[in-house]
Amino acid sequence: MSIINFDRVFFAFSIGSHIILVVISMVLALLVSIVELIAIRRKDELYEKISRRLAKTLIIIFAIGTASGTLIAVELFALFPGFMRIVGYVSILPFYSEVFAFFLEAIALVMYVYFWDRFKNRYSHWLLSVMVVLGTAFSAIFITMINAWMNTPVGFNIHAYLTTGALTGINPWAVFNGPSTWSEEFHVVTTTYAAGGFLMITFFSYFYLKGKGIAKVASRALLKISTAISGFFILLAGLSGTLTASMLIVEQPLKYAAIELNLHSSTDAAEKIGGIFSHGNILYAITIPHLQSLLAFPLTLGKGTVPGLNMFPNQSLWPPLFIHLTFDVMVMGGTLIGLFAFFVILGYLLHKDPYTHRFVILGGMISGVLGLLVYESGWVTDEVGRQPWIIYNVMKVSQAANTSSSIVPLGIAMILFYLIAIPFTIYYTAKTVNFREFNDKPLNEKKGGEINVSDR
Repeated sequence: MSIINFDRVFFAFSIGSHIILVVISMVLALLVSIVELIAIRRKDELYEKISRRLAKTLIIIFAIGTASGTLIAVELFALFPGFMRIVGYVSILPFYSEVFAFFLEAIALVMYVYFWDRFKNRYSHWLLSVMVVLGTAFSAIFITMINAWMNTPVGFNIHAYLTTGALTGINPWAVFNGPSTWSEEFHVVTTTYAAGGFLMITFFSYFYLKGKGIAKVASRALLKISTAISGFFILLAGLSGTLTASMLIVEQPLKYAAIELNLHSSTDAAEKIGGIFSHGNILYAITIPHLQSLLAFPLTLGKGTVPGLNMFPNQSLWPPLFIHLTFDVMVMGGTLIGLFAFFVILGYLLHKDPYTHRFVILGGMISGVLGLLVYESGWVTDEVGRQPWIIYNVMKVSQAANTSSSIVPLGIAMILFYLIAIPFTIYYTAKTVNFREFNDKPLNEKKGGEINVSDR
């Protein structure tokens, strides 16, 4: 393996691991805020205890996520110094903004957890949880802004840079409103909360299945909330994905053609599922006539031209075409977990509890694993789909990468860090959201409106 490819694999492994921490922290912050609000409005002791427990879980996720985020920043400078040189001039403002979002999250979280009982006005305390939610969300938003800029670079004279290597016409504020910024932001935020919600369903499904008494009631309550979060955001993720596809047709037509495995541009394109590209032909593809055109141009009922790989004769600039398969995993997996959430929510609307059925519980346990696979597949599709560019049509990874072999020991050490940190984080999260000891001190049932004596 070349040093450049090692840089690619090393950073892909690191960012793929870090994403898991981001998913957990963002949805946990939202879950804590929702649960405490319910506790305040209902004066419910059970929800109060749950929110305190989840907040403690959030602290450890925040700590490990902070360490991981610091490593990611170090890796960017160490692995891709050429890239960071341009970032330093053109798109540094989102990085600075992310630091302020991080400070908001850190300060609010410390005050929220350690000064819980000092607030006489409970809504004042709850507002701190809202600040934590905003801090986690804006951290993700500002970092995603950098990624959107990598896909559709703005803020400097690109022609001058490509011809002379000089960075001129710099406007760092342009990064906040690039051609792909808001479609990518919409998609990333919605898919992150959806993936996190399904991951919480996995945790709480398991503990609901194994739990007894008040611990079982707590898991059931969180299952209901997590399902509502997942269902709401997976629906928005479908909408944001459609908008992102429309953006790709205009701004990154080669990536779109590779994702859809379009050998030729077409005005009546079929949707291809499971196809592979071999010796100039597509093999083993399931095709659905006209569906791709309809999805690409919904407002005109499929009237439009989707780009094909034939528009780009220089095959050295094509991304690896396996991204069509990762795209299929993302879409099909997202559809499956979306249907699961719809089924469960429909049950609640009919005043039934779907989680009393064992097959629904087992489906919930699978949904989080599948949701995480869908989320990671989406990022692989986006990042590999930009290859060989690190900044689309401006700088290749080979031009940005550190080619020194001295980077290899650092990379191996950081990979080992993630191999330890991620399982520990998931284990600790599962350990702390297990409410078994709630049974040791029965709640006052007059306050705990959600308690069902039959579950004890």
